[in-house]
Amino acid sequence: MANRKIPTEEKVNIMAQCLALEGVEEAAVARGVSPGAIYYWFNKKVLPVLPIILANEKPGPKPANSLEEKERSTTSSASSRSLPQDDRPEQCPECGSARVWKNGLYWVLDWVTFLCFGWFTGGKVPIQRYRCADCGYEIPSPEKLKQAEARRKGWIKLRQLVAFSKFKLGLSHRKTQLLAQFVYGKQLSITFVNDVTRTLGRRAKEVISKLADCRQKAARILMGDETFPKIIDRDALRAKAKSVGVVICEFGLIRGVKSVANRRWHMKQLFQGAIGKHFRPQFFLSDYQVHYPKIVRLALVGVRHLKDFVHTLRIIDRYFKEAVRDVTLDVPKGLPLKERRKQRKLKKRLLRKQLKPILLLFFKAFAPGYESVAFIYIEGALSRLEDPSYVIQTESVKVLHRKLTRFFNKHGETLAFQLEQKALNDLVSTSNAMESKNSIFKPFTRNAKSFQRPDTCENFMNGVGLMENFDVKSRGKNTGTSAIQRAGINLKDLGATDFFEAVGLA
Repeated sequence: MANRKIPTEEKVNIMAQCLALEGVEEAAVARGVSPGAIYYWFNKKVLPVLPIILANEKPGPKPANSLEEKERSTTSSASSRSLPQDDRPEQCPECGSARVWKNGLYWVLDWVTFLCFGWFTGGKVPIQRYRCADCGYEIPSPEKLKQAEARRKGWIKLRQLVAFSKFKLGLSHRKTQLLAQFVYGKQLSITFVNDVTRTLGRRAKEVISKLADCRQKAARILMGDETFPKIIDRDALRAKAKSVGVVICEFGLIRGVKSVANRRWHMKQLFQGAIGKHFRPQFFLSDYQVHYPKIVRLALVGVRHLKDFVHTLRIIDRYFKEAVRDVTLDVPKGLPLKERRKQRKLKKRLLRKQLKPILLLFFKAFAPGYESVAFIYIEGALSRLEDPSYVIQTESVKVLHRKLTRFFNKHGETLAFQLEQKALNDLVSTSNAMESKNSIFKPFTRNAKSFQRPDTCENFMNGVGLMENFDVKSRGKNTGTSAIQRAGINLKDLGATDFFEAVGLA
């Protein structure tokens, strides 16, 4: 009867009879204890635990990895982990039932530690799940709420890093990955970086389009120009060199960025989109691009087109260099080639020396303080070009005189108006601010090398433009201010005080 199951009560009775107290007095004297103590130990200590010791259990040895041992091994292997305290709610917040049970334990990344120390340690914390037995509502624990809020703020910090890397530093996706790994110890995916860049670019475009309708300082001048990245047109399945148009005001505020495939149509849209309820410019300032006058007449009704003085002087300087370069030499036949080159070089040097004082007259005409006598200097310089006593009358000098005469006949009225306005109210006459913006955009176009779609390029450049608008300068005449501040944009109308707040990463 080896496998017969004996009841526990019968086991206890048998063992009580077998453990009969015999020779208690002799054992007490031999051990030096009281006999009453032995009877007390037997009745109060041994007999009560006999049912526990003799309880029926499953045959065989106990399993080596019991649940308690698994929990102890899990706790000892993860030194940074600690089991959550039993913070079970007293009742369900949905139905008010008191039947709230535990519903599993899981581990999550410790985002609170990341926010405190700014580095991912790899540690995890346990989250206890609670669920109502009556309505099935899952009750979030305090630790879960704390980690969820920390995780939300942590991902905002990572998105801010991506925005700064892409729109300010101009780094590639892979270098942005390395930057995040170095700064926070977090590995970001290329897809995440790409999605954040596109999303923030679209939001930046919406913010820039709102600038014209915000209350601001009175701005009189709109400046426009183009820079040239390489955009791949998927529809045409070939690479096309398309431009990116940028418009700003005299305060250096970027008011519009657009991908341009058809210059006349897209630049017209860009100019019209920059004008709004509180931005009504009186003048448009640009270089001597031949398409701009007609576009301005169609897009900006009542706005006068002005010319940039810096480009004016560049054109005049180029004409003078061409006159020196194209000088000819009449030499007798039979003169060696080496001697002809030597004489031509001497004649170019002489002509350059004679033309330099006349060129300086043109530069002086456009210098500050000479606005009232500028055209007197210009007429005097043109008359000197025709005087043989000042300049040898070569064919290239005659061509130079014709080019300059034609140039001032075409643009003289506009330049005279600008000089008059500049003398009266210090009107901006150079697009140096526009050129500085182009110098900011061009490195981003070189880093990107190509954009697969025009709208992707446009959104990205809008992100660069919005970052530049909020950037506080640390040197130069605008030290300590941003373009948003210089233009006096009402931040309540804009709904943001910095770049990250504007794109939803506050």
